[in-house]
Amino acid sequence: MTIPQLHIGAGTQLGSLTIFPVWTNASGQLGISTGTGSQLEVTELASGPQVGKLSISNHGSKPALLVEGELLEGGHQHRVCAADVILGVGERREVETFCIEQGRWGGSSSHSRTARRAPLSVRAELHTPAKGNRQGRIWERISRHQGVSGSSPTGSLVELLNASRNRTIPQQFRLPLPLEGQRGVILGLEGEALMIEVFGTHSLFLRHYGQLADAVAMDLQLFATVPEAATPAQEVRQLAATLGDLRIAPFGDNVFTVRDHETLKSESFSAQNGCQTVTGIRVAIRNRTPQFAHLSVWNMKHPRMASI
Repeated sequence: MTIPQLHIGAGTQLGSLTIFPVWTNASGQLGISTGTGSQLEVTELASGPQVGKLSISNHGSKPALLVEGELLEGGHQHRVCAADVILGVGERREVETFCIEQGRWGGSSSHSRTARRAPLSVRAELHTPAKGNRQGRIWERISRHQGVSGSSPTGSLVELLNASRNRTIPQQFRLPLPLEGQRGVILGLEGEALMIEVFGTHSLFLRHYGQLADAVAMDLQLFATVPEAATPAQEVRQLAATLGDLRIAPFGDNVFTVRDHETLKSESFSAQNGCQTVTGIRVAIRNRTPQFAHLSVWNMKHPRMASI
């Protein structure tokens, strides 16, 4: 299975960050919901709260996509979804999470959910090699926003994001409006490509673009002292071109990783392509070629990857 060809539009510079729109030649109908369009219920585990897991139930009429980096707010502490997940209609399962509120443990068992995303500076840690104290590194990344985006006595990323949203963002730091048919973005930082995020359809992308814009606004406050440098279009096109040579095992090659949701099947995947990490989730609908529902690519050799 190969990654669909990416078509890249003109970049828009936002200080040290440059954003490029992305289109693909993949099919545009998947029949799944996501973001605020999905009816997902999030609670602590019935057996008792655990930092690294939450229980998610899909009460909607379609399979639902929960994306990595999505905030799960409330409960005993705020969490962030660690990886892409698809839940079938009526399905309930435990999902891997990380804590994004170091100083609180206790409260209600239920979570609110507005499909907000963690900033790039935190999401980057979800894509670094899983070794050592990853949870500690996530807390450290969140602490960098203290005093920049706002303040939180419990080290809550949610409170810092709320404070960031209440600030007036200069027009030159606001993401451009999404374009017709757009499926994703490539983001460059300080003149070098940092990451790619692509959804399987235009509607899935639209469900998360506003939340991405809010999260990136928080990053821009953190990057305020980073030298402003546009990322050249050729730089991101080279990154995208290398993905065309990446071969991912065929869908269902490992039967133990496939989940059946009746109307479709899903399978999480990860791959390494030189200095790039590639993760996401793909779906298979009867009589159709398997397709990616969500895909993230991070440039691990970016000089800011460990420090943003």
